[in-house]
Amino acid sequence: MAFLTWTDSMSVKIESIDKQHQKLIGMISDFYENIKTRSNNDNILKLVDGMKKYTLEHFRYEEKFMQQFNYPGYVEHKHEHDLFVTKVNALEEKYKSGKIIVSYEITSFLKDWITNHIQGVDKKYSDFLVKNGVE
Repeated sequence: MAFLTWTDSMSVKIESIDKQHQKLIGMISDFYENIKTRSNNDNILKLVDGMKKYTLEHFRYEEKFMQQFNYPGYVEHKHEHDLFVTKVNALEEKYKSGKIIVSYEITSFLKDWITNHIQGVDKKYSDFLVKNGVE
């Protein structure tokens, strides 16, 4: 069984964003599997870098629509994204410097954050963006 699995309850009713969320969930599950099998540091760093780049791309995509249609919750939503990026960057730096090891605690943080963010914060923009024609 996968570490994290997409469910219909996670859908924001916007196909393009749902697909991005599904990819992020898959990346987090791959990361977990690599931790579980004690993959080497180079693999872990490649996975972290890939997740980080894709997450930033995804955040820009969501934020573009929020700005384009003047979503009233944009500032708060962007703040959530910025806090996540700051946390991930700090974890990555600690890992690279040997101050922490990548552990189940980190994968649990990623799992909890993405699940709570999609089902809580992202769902708030769903109807608003759908009404504005975002697909």
